[in-house]
Amino acid sequence: MRYLILNRTALTMRRYDLWLGPEHEVVLVTAAAAVPKDPAERAAVLAGYAHVECVESFHFDPAVDRLALELHEKWHFDDVLAFAEFDLMRAARLRASMGIPGHAPEDVMAFRDKFAMKERLAAADVPLLPFAAVTYATDVLDFVAEHDYPIVVKPRRGGGSMDVEVLRGPEDLTGLFERNPELGTDDGAHLLAETYLDHELFHIDGVLVDGEVRMVWPSSQGDTTCLDIVNGLSLRSSLMDPEDPLTEPLREMTLAALEALPTPGSCVFHAEIFRDRQGDAGLVFNEIAVRMGGGMIEDMLELGFGVKPHEVYFRSLGGNNPPEVPERPLRIAGVTLFPPRPGTLVEIPEECPVPDVAVYKSYAKPGTVMSGAQFSTDKIASALATGGSRKEVEDVLAEVHAWFEKAAVVTDTV
Repeated sequence: MRYLILNRTALTMRRYDLWLGPEHEVVLVTAAAAVPKDPAERAAVLAGYAHVECVESFHFDPAVDRLALELHEKWHFDDVLAFAEFDLMRAARLRASMGIPGHAPEDVMAFRDKFAMKERLAAADVPLLPFAAVTYATDVLDFVAEHDYPIVVKPRRGGGSMDVEVLRGPEDLTGLFERNPELGTDDGAHLLAETYLDHELFHIDGVLVDGEVRMVWPSSQGDTTCLDIVNGLSLRSSLMDPEDPLTEPLREMTLAALEALPTPGSCVFHAEIFRDRQGDAGLVFNEIAVRMGGGMIEDMLELGFGVKPHEVYFRSLGGNNPPEVPERPLRIAGVTLFPPRPGTLVEIPEECPVPDVAVYKSYAKPGTVMSGAQFSTDKIASALATGGSRKEVEDVLAEVHAWFEKAAVVTDTV
């Protein structure tokens, strides 16, 4: 088989060539930022590919599509693979243009477009919050008139919690309209409105191979949310205990959503489900994507299960000795991310003294002038922890949070 892979993730984490195996030819088109800068490391991670193209302006660059089609004229690919949220439709369009079977553009759109997704899920009786497409300003006003504040407005085809807004009253509408002037045009906007729910967020991640579930496991963000990190607060997540009464319902709701959507037979997936903190609404499905969750979820799953989800997928695809996946985590693992905050970073610790922290990393240097986080995965430091239960892990992460807030120093930029 000849594969074209579109990549924007650090290649030290994604060894596509090794996982697929030597009997396959793999051509890689990658964001230049994903390639190691060290020459020896760079040569090592690229050695197994039949051909590599590094693109500086990878994100949304139409030249990537043209490059892929030019490469197809020489290599005659059997499949085009992509695993980042903003590359899924690109890969689907390329497959269609190349005449390659696979996840078609209209099927991928059912995952990328949140309104199209929710329409399908609602038809399958998957529990959802009230929602509506927002094309014009009148759509927002009509939704508020029917459901009242607070509401959430977000891009239909966004990702990483980017541009997600909570409107709590009429005064917030002014800002929404200023940031989205297309709401007043004939072409309109591509937004979605939902009622707001005070919630605990669960994410459920897994792997499908030829229609068989190889992994599906929930995690909880506890008392943190994806919007917290955009607002400068730390984000935490921990694998659920096998005996937690919510573990099976979360798994079952996720599989029901996959059944309701045009899911490919083999994929990685990432779902989000809300639990009403007041208890009235129970579990409510938010959304699902056919890619791995960000925010170091993949690292947490590997620490908990002892296998890399993407390695399971690729080795299965290539028939190259895929690892067995335990039915439940070998250990409970968790992760915390510390986002950038506006100001100058004066001090940041390089090591973490908290026991049961498996991995701590800092990503910024003293003297860095920072702005706030734009995505829910932006970070200046992170920590992975393990324990015998979710509570033990959450206690460790809480200790890490308290330590980091004292150890890291950010001052206002003059």
